[in-house]
Amino acid sequence: MNERLVIAERIPYLDREELRSALEARLRSLSSDLDVSAKFDGLTDNSFVRIGLQGSDSEVFAELIKKKLGLAPWDLSEVEVHDNFKAYAVKPEMRRQSIRVEIGPVSMYLKSEIAREGLIAQLCDGRNVPVDRIARTYCIQENVPVGIRITSVDPDRKEIEAWISDDQVTRFEEWRRQRFHRIIAIGGFQDTIREAIRLSRVERDVIEVEELGLTVHSLVCKLGTDAAGIIAKIGRYVSNFKLHAFLPERVDKLRFGITDPK
Repeated sequence: MNERLVIAERIPYLDREELRSALEARLRSLSSDLDVSAKFDGLTDNSFVRIGLQGSDSEVFAELIKKKLGLAPWDLSEVEVHDNFKAYAVKPEMRRQSIRVEIGPVSMYLKSEIAREGLIAQLCDGRNVPVDRIARTYCIQENVPVGIRITSVDPDRKEIEAWISDDQVTRFEEWRRQRFHRIIAIGGFQDTIREAIRLSRVERDVIEVEELGLTVHSLVCKLGTDAAGIIAKIGRYVSNFKLHAFLPERVDKLRFGITDPK
């Protein structure tokens, strides 16, 4: 059985052969006990990853891919109100005070955005905060993955509107409460980031590297370690990456207007 999927990984900046090698290695590790062959099949025009499956266990493996990596909708028939997707931030829309996102190939035909109302209600405790500040504070920056929940679909106006998903809101709140500075690194695979940590000799200052996407990672700094200092040290070794700091105290100030809420 042959099947083609678009997975919820948007990778607009890597060499195709580098991506092929790393992606197919990941797919082999996921399919080790199944009768299926999974191959990189290129990128969509908006840089989502396509894969091709062959084998009697293709349907089973497709469900596994959906669970582990997520699938991206190709057209409007795959998008319904209340659906959750792994989206990728594009940019703040200053006029509409929303954040433009890509949720899959469907976003080439329908404008997809996180609504202002959702951003204020979910991330700002109802405070009227400009969207660019929200994006900076929560690191909802270009090509960073963010979980969303579809709230409306308007085929006539060619618009898809969403709020932040419950799981994503919970993750942001956990990050705030844990008090660790984090660095969101976009632009390559985890082994490159780990090598940069080693070369810059900050192994004791970065206590964990979490994968947010195949090429997006969260570096968790030791309690009391300043993210800006780590960025300054590792930046020379990952010049092709974009690095953003998530600071719990910055979130506190945005939500509560004070640095250390009770």
